[in-house]
Amino acid sequence: MERFAAAGEKMIKVDSRKTVAEVAAITYRAKRKRNFIAITAIVLTTLLTAVILALGISYWNTVTLRSVRMNGMDYDMELTEPREDQVAAIRAMEGVKAAGISIKCAILESYGDWELDKTQLYWVDRTCWEQQCIPALELFQGDYPEKEEELMLSVTALAAMGIEDPVIGMELPVEYSVLGLDSMEERQKKTFLLSGYYKDYTGRQKGYVSECFLEETGVKQTDLTRGTLKISLRNPLFTEKDIMRIQSALGLDRQIIRADSDTIVNFCKTAAALAGLLLMILAAGYLFIYNTLYISISKDIRYYGQLKTIGMTSVQLKGLIYRQALWNAAVGIPVGLAAGMILADGVIPGILHIVNPILEREEIIAQQPWIYGLAGMFALLTNLTASMKPAKIAGECSPVEAIRYIGGGGGKKKFRQESSLIFSMVWRNLFRDKKQAAVIFLSFVIAGINFLTVNVVIRQNDARSVLNASWGYDIRFKNETTLKEKLPLITEEIIEQVRGIPGVKEIRTVSSAEIIVPLQEQVFGSYYRVLYQSRYSPGSYDKDMAIYREQPDYYLFRARLIGIDRAGFTRLNAALENVLEKDAFEAGEIAVAIPILGEPDSGQKESIRGKTVVFSVADAGTNGEHEICIAEVGAVTDNPAFFGSGYTPDLIVSQNYAQKLLGNTFTELVEVDYESPFSTDTERKIKEIFAGLPQVSCESKMDRYHEMEITETRIKVLGNCIGILMVFLAMMNYTNMMIAGVQNRAREFAALESVGMTAKQIRKVLMLEGCSYAILSAAASCLAGIPISLAVFRNLNRYGVPYSFPWLSNLMVFGGILILCAVAPVIIFGKTQKGSIIERLRENE
Repeated sequence: MERFAAAGEKMIKVDSRKTVAEVAAITYRAKRKRNFIAITAIVLTTLLTAVILALGISYWNTVTLRSVRMNGMDYDMELTEPREDQVAAIRAMEGVKAAGISIKCAILESYGDWELDKTQLYWVDRTCWEQQCIPALELFQGDYPEKEEELMLSVTALAAMGIEDPVIGMELPVEYSVLGLDSMEERQKKTFLLSGYYKDYTGRQKGYVSECFLEETGVKQTDLTRGTLKISLRNPLFTEKDIMRIQSALGLDRQIIRADSDTIVNFCKTAAALAGLLLMILAAGYLFIYNTLYISISKDIRYYGQLKTIGMTSVQLKGLIYRQALWNAAVGIPVGLAAGMILADGVIPGILHIVNPILEREEIIAQQPWIYGLAGMFALLTNLTASMKPAKIAGECSPVEAIRYIGGGGGKKKFRQESSLIFSMVWRNLFRDKKQAAVIFLSFVIAGINFLTVNVVIRQNDARSVLNASWGYDIRFKNETTLKEKLPLITEEIIEQVRGIPGVKEIRTVSSAEIIVPLQEQVFGSYYRVLYQSRYSPGSYDKDMAIYREQPDYYLFRARLIGIDRAGFTRLNAALENVLEKDAFEAGEIAVAIPILGEPDSGQKESIRGKTVVFSVADAGTNGEHEICIAEVGAVTDNPAFFGSGYTPDLIVSQNYAQKLLGNTFTELVEVDYESPFSTDTERKIKEIFAGLPQVSCESKMDRYHEMEITETRIKVLGNCIGILMVFLAMMNYTNMMIAGVQNRAREFAALESVGMTAKQIRKVLMLEGCSYAILSAAASCLAGIPISLAVFRNLNRYGVPYSFPWLSNLMVFGGILILCAVAPVIIFGKTQKGSIIERLRENE
């Protein structure tokens, strides 16, 4: 015994790493088919992860770009009426990237026979133009105005002037009003030269003028509501505290800083939603690699058991499996990244370029190195992490258990008579290997939730959905002579013609007339006092009120009587939470008061609501005063009319009451809703009716949609590619599991055939199993996906688009998955189970 002990003390530790490496290499070369499957899984996962990340970032960048273009300028906050010392102070602040000055100085009133819809003219400094305006433009031709007679206009403004094909240098004889404090907005005539034109998504008739023209108008940047300082921050995530800090450093004088104090909150919501989507996408990729490796290693459990019987330890066995996983990753990840780059940089941009040749390839996909670095790192970590569980199974399985391992997780099955029934077999087979069933269901459910959520996000960012949520009509026509000549251009005959066009769902007409409202302290006294304390009334309260008492028709305190039809009442009442009594409104017993600025607070509303106001109609054939009870006070956004008057709130009444007072009402505007929004044929026929009326302006939802065509194409193609890739990943996952499942059950199928079950019945069992997986997964995807997609939708909803479940697209996808689930196992069975019953029974022995 002592001799043996001494010998034990002299034993030399053997380095077996070289031997393990040789065994791993021999094993790796011997399993070419399974390695190919594993490498393919890594390639596809790396490819899909890289492309989905690139597509997702490009999609989000495009949505953000569209938002900037809809705003018309790229900035974070603005200061009204900035003084020079304030401009210098802001530009010197550490966190400010750019601060540009914008001054509204004039309005184009007409061009030839065309009455224009108040085309506003601005001057902006070089900082504002280059760093804040140009990034928000889709198209810009020409140069910014330098000379006094030069003018640059939006394509929307040019279209309103009847100019569809503008030419740089063309003459534009127009009438315009200067917005100086002493100009009283009198019209002047001038022939401008078009120095340039541009396109954004604001839909505004807007233009830019030179500094020389600005000096001629006399408008200053400190004039009320005329000048603003657009501020772009280095870090656009600011809080209310940051706004107050800037405000306190400027010494404001009846000025305000306009900014969204919820920016950082909205960012956090958006980031959380996007992070959730990313995690689900990565989980789907992880499950795909995990399934492949799990199946591959499970098939080799017997082989690993044999290695254990000749002395390989569990640690060495795990090292062998990890080594093979790294070799697969070394081949699969570079190939996947290269394929991803080709797909993201070539194929998808090519598709977009074919759909819309205007798009430049380099603008379409975000080619950023970190995307591919992240995708490669994810694939590597997923490969190693997914190898842990199978390696643990192989390492901890004893040699005897490994030799007897047949997969399937079901142990020895007792075939009773009732088990031969097909449906009972299907139900038993679905859940007999609980882990495999869980992986299949989880793969499908995650992919289903991903597709459903991505589909909802794509739908909410669709230009049609955005415009439907932000526009209250499909097309609107305004009589631009309302405040001047008052020409009766929108007649009953024209309205009836529009009403008779197929596809027109509803028409809402708005009539208006100027009214005189004598000073009535008991009605509007509190409202006037609050108004004169605000920045929007620079005059003296006592002085103006003294004039108002002496002159009830003083222009500052005139108002308008707005007549709306029954359709307009329904919409207005809904906006006011249905507080109005329809019969009383129709009879002219009650009205709605609309202040000229903002939304009055609850105190102002209470001081006006329920009061009776006395008024008379200006320039009307009827004499005497009228009175009506104010049933409710609304906000400016509740006013269906376009043109305003003085400080006194407008009164909205029924069309019947307005006709009773005026005899013949003057139609200010008409709004039209279509049976099917964005109906090209309906819109064409309506525009033909108004074609000969250049003094009637038109605003169309369809025109706005066409303005967004380029970014809309990008959003649709990018979004749909993401959705398709998610479905493809789910289908690959399922197909992979079915291939493994059918192969693992080869001996079982052979045993069933040996006791009388036909191949046709086995195919039926497999088909029903696949359909069951698809139906149960689809149901679970909807149950979990609807609340998840709703949460993501709410966090990403920029435009107030109502949530809607995309039933059609999801039914199509789930229908395709159902077909795949039904057909794939049958095809796999036919391709793989070709030997005789005896050969299949002896397989893997």
